[in-house]
Amino acid sequence: MAEVSSLPVTDDLLAEIFLLLPTPADLVRASAACVSFRRLVKDRAFLRRLRSLHAAPFLGFLNHNGFHPALPPHTSAPAARAVSFAADFSYSFLPPHQDTWKVRDVRDGRVLLDRTPEDADAEESSSPVFTELAVCDPLHRRCLQLPPIPDDLAASVEHPLRVEFQRWCEPFLVPPCQKDETSETSFRVIWMAQCKTKLVAFVFSSTTGEWRAVASQGWADLLAGTGVSTASSKSPVFLGRQYACGCFYWVMDWREKLLTLDTTTMEFSIADLPPGCRRPPIAIVDAGEGRPGMFSVRENVAGGTFDLYYAIRRNDDGPQSSNNRWQMERIIPLDSGYRYYLRSATERYLLLIRSEEESSSLQMADVECFSLDVKTLQLQSVCKLKHHILRAHIYTNFPPSLSSQTI
Repeated sequence: MAEVSSLPVTDDLLAEIFLLLPTPADLVRASAACVSFRRLVKDRAFLRRLRSLHAAPFLGFLNHNGFHPALPPHTSAPAARAVSFAADFSYSFLPPHQDTWKVRDVRDGRVLLDRTPEDADAEESSSPVFTELAVCDPLHRRCLQLPPIPDDLAASVEHPLRVEFQRWCEPFLVPPCQKDETSETSFRVIWMAQCKTKLVAFVFSSTTGEWRAVASQGWADLLAGTGVSTASSKSPVFLGRQYACGCFYWVMDWREKLLTLDTTTMEFSIADLPPGCRRPPIAIVDAGEGRPGMFSVRENVAGGTFDLYYAIRRNDDGPQSSNNRWQMERIIPLDSGYRYYLRSATERYLLLIRSEEESSSLQMADVECFSLDVKTLQLQSVCKLKHHILRAHIYTNFPPSLSSQTI
């Protein structure tokens, strides 16, 4: 009988097979099989497809004490360990300075840092309105220091309200446009200030290397009909920035309202919160089909237990409609005997911490950190800490062998 010759397995066919592997760890093991497999997996076009089809895994989080990788038995522990060894989360590759760099935002493997300008005078050195900004890629030890905001734009910032870290501004990274082929190394940063009479925002593009004004709206117009006045306010009206489905969100303290920034139109608007969500922290996530979802931790005082509430917004009349209705999707019971706190969120993941019932929120001992996958609702232990955390930034990325430079 004549032998039947097998058809050759082309690189295109191999790429399709590799993209069907369930986890990045499986792909890493496959790429280690031979040189040709590794060459295909390291191809930039393949990595772009990988990132478009698979969310980067939760690897840990950053706070004022540095990077905390996910530890076993977390499913991302091997990749987190590899990143913790390969990356420089002390940012020693940035130019030296007398002031310490502070983490302001983390997204897509990039970290946004700021510090007091070197030429700041003594009066503003402790809390400057305009800080030096840098975007860095700790895994590949690359950075770009942003130019200062031009004087003509800075002049529009009048009487800003103080925000976190003794700062008067809120800079943050903007997710890349999915259609942008240069999005691997290009990025945008928004600088925002909540002033007494208005909201001011500028955007920096790494493509042009320039800042431009994108929004300036008076509070009187923006808050019309809400019954809120900022005339006597000494602190920001909106807190707890979140991002999902092309929009940034902030919660109005003690009111069931959200400030929304559409990143396509760069316009601000006001939206409603689900009933009962009057204070941050909440977590806004991508619920699928262009709909934002919202998680909140609620305490059952009578029973002494905590639940995680998950609601999804129905966009009946578009994302800016006041008729949007939040519908309860699920209530997730949490283990009894602990107090729970939401500390960070991305479109895909939540970071929760818990402490024993006797501990206060400011005197926690043996704090346990958990990640929650929004798509699967899988809750996994990340690590344990001997100190509390009030603010953290989730770090997602692919293992070093599957990652590309982002700057």
